[in-house]
Amino acid sequence: VSTSNVASDTLHRMSTAPDQLRQKMAWALGQFIVISMTIDIYADQYVPYQAILSADAFGNFRTLLGDITVSPQMGQYLDLANSNQAGVGGGANENYAREVMQIFTIGLNYLNLDGSLMLDGQGNPRPTYLQPDVVHTAAALTGWTYPTAPGQTPQPNNQPYFDSPAPVMETRQANHDTTAKTLINGCTLPAGQTVVQDTNGVLDCLFNHPNVGPFVAIRLIRNLVASNPTPGYIQRVATVFNNNGMGVRGDLKAVLTAILTDPEARQDTVTLDAGGNPYYMLNGASVSYTPGKLKDPIYFIVSFVRTMNGAIPPGTVIPWNFVAMGEQVNQPQSVFGYWSPLYRLPLKPTLSGPEYQIYTPTESVEEANMLQTIISMPASDPNIDLSGFNAAVNSTPALLDLADTQLFYGRMPLALRKALA
Repeated sequence: VSTSNVASDTLHRMSTAPDQLRQKMAWALGQFIVISMTIDIYADQYVPYQAILSADAFGNFRTLLGDITVSPQMGQYLDLANSNQAGVGGGANENYAREVMQIFTIGLNYLNLDGSLMLDGQGNPRPTYLQPDVVHTAAALTGWTYPTAPGQTPQPNNQPYFDSPAPVMETRQANHDTTAKTLINGCTLPAGQTVVQDTNGVLDCLFNHPNVGPFVAIRLIRNLVASNPTPGYIQRVATVFNNNGMGVRGDLKAVLTAILTDPEARQDTVTLDAGGNPYYMLNGASVSYTPGKLKDPIYFIVSFVRTMNGAIPPGTVIPWNFVAMGEQVNQPQSVFGYWSPLYRLPLKPTLSGPEYQIYTPTESVEEANMLQTIISMPASDPNIDLSGFNAAVNSTPALLDLADTQLFYGRMPLALRKALA
């Protein structure tokens, strides 16, 4: 199956699958736990990664971390497969060891529960790890190789193979560094452990690091709800990550529930002050905040099609349209994703706006052109239903009411309504 077919299937599923919340959560997780078809170029090298994100979307973050780590898809993408102890095949590869810390779990510096930087006595950020921590973590993760292909003899370092019924890498104890290791945050691993024991030790150490709650909270809130969550919002979600109310850490279903039901996410709780600035009430106090986020090009188009009671058909030919919009389907250009999660608005650097990094005047015109094409050919690819708008074409108030209901959730600003009229 080609890369373009996988992209077509991705868009079709995003627009038509009945489990849309799961689809959106899997997409949000995939924006910071990244695999790209720029390297995993075939379907069997990529689709199981999508399946892991989907299966674990409402599960536990530790399970997700484990499933991703031992997948041959990630083994190829970040070079964990055939990473061996010193003196065997070139020694330990540090790529996954570094990225699983920096990008997937804890970030570069210690965070307070509300996502703010934790400073040392001199007012400087406290790094979460240093190069020796990367070296020891990489050593602890040595000894994994690709699954053995049917009919082949297991090798010390298998060649890449992905079509296994259970897509999990195999261990090679002879290639594993069995020395004692010192990891981040005071974690240690004794000498003489197996590949699985050391790997679980690394992942348990990361999972229980105090940064994971606020780090994951920030990433998921920004990918799902708002680019500029308040510290209080981050802290409320991070608190649920640390404990779902029943003593369970890392419950992604509880985290997602906290994100979507928070007063900062629920627009029905919003009030505007005299200056038109939004705020919500929490425990008797008003909280000012900056709501919203820019939809990335893929979800901008997908959500419009769904809102218009349409669909992106199987075998759709539109994936290439997103190349011009800076977001080639399933092909982020780096392990950081399609954009930097730290990107700020150029004209207002006090505000975060990650998706704006790929939203230049060129991309804005491309998105408008895409909408024009869809609306002009509603029975094409994608398809949408314009019957309601066609029925109201002779009544401006009726058209505005329908647009307000269908596209603005009944919250169209009065000034916009007057301008459209």
